[in-house]
Amino acid sequence: MAQKEVVLTRVSPMSAFRVALALSLVALVAWLVCVTILYLGLAAAGVWENVNSVIGGIGGDGIIGYGMVISLSALGGAVLALLTTALAPVGALIYNAVVDLFGGLVIEVQEN
Repeated sequence: MAQKEVVLTRVSPMSAFRVALALSLVALVAWLVCVTILYLGLAAAGVWENVNSVIGGIGGDGIIGYGMVISLSALGGAVLALLTTALAPVGALIYNAVVDLFGGLVIEVQEN
């Protein structure tokens, strides 16, 4: 088995965008599934009833429900997914600029 060194000298900003978009969407779905599981667990423990009664006791409306929790989680997750997707090509451009100055990332590849 021979080993060969390969130098990564350029990352395409468009490929970084596509990969970041796919990973961000998968992470968003995983985030929403985790929030749902956590919400159901806390609901089974009676946490949301207690929180709503405390909010109602100080003069507010007890409005914390599944719809509000999942909506806020989806909004926050979508903002993070968009931010990650937008910053990936910027990261690729920064990597390409640094590689021009200092050289690329050296990777050892083993051939069978």
